[in-house]
Order: sequence, then C-alpha cells, then structure tokens
Amino acid sequence: MWWILSFILLIIPVLEIWILMELTYIMPLSTIFLQCVVTLAAGVWLMQGENFSLWSLVESELRNKRLPAEEVLADLLLLGGGVLLIVPGLLTDALGLVIFIPAVRQESIRLLRNRMRKTLNLPALEK
Repeated sequence: MWWILSFILLIIPVLEIWILMELTYIMPLSTIFLQCVVTLAAGVWLMQGENFSLWSLVESELRNKRLPAEEVLADLLLLGGGVLLIVPGLLTDALGLVIFIPAVRQESIRLLRNRMRKTLNLPALEK
C-alpha cells in the first residue's frame, strides 16, 4: 500500500509539472494558467451539491459488512472527480472529467462494488 501513496504523492506531481513545462512550447503560459483557473472553477461548481459526509457513510457501511448503495458510490465518485478538477494539472483534470462521463462512472461503480464484495467475502451476484 505504501507504493501507491508514494506514487500519488511523488510521481504524479512530477509528471504534472513536466507536462505543464512541455506545454509552454506549444501554447502561451497565460493559456495554461487560464485552463487551470477554469477547471478549478468547474470543480468547485460541480462539488457544490455534494455531501462531504459521504466517505463516513461508505466507511460505516463497510464496517457493518454491507455494500454501499450505487447512488452513494456515484456521489462519492462525483465528489472525487470535482476534487481532481480542483487540483492543478492536466492528468488530474482529464481523470476528473472522465469520471463525469456516465458510462465510465457506472463501470467504475461496478468495479468498486465487485472489489468490495470480494474484500468483505460476500457472495457474488447471480446474472
């Protein structure tokens, strides 16, 4: 688990800075800054309706050996997508925007629920 955290905290920022430095050869710095401000504003606007107690709700459901509802996971993913839009950088902005695509979000929910089901040792759903 430590390597995931180190990847997130060390490698991702280095990649973001490298991408932003390379972009200065293609477009002016003012355009890059404007993109960062626009995605920050979009992230703040998209997160306005989200409830910040979602994580505690998901955590309590998992502690009680129950799967969280799909709507709760969808809201949690939307909250995460908004946070990714607030963080400056093109990789995080792209991932944040991808989360807002309904088909991607539904597939992510399905994968999350299957992973939670395996972790909690719950039986698989019949198709």
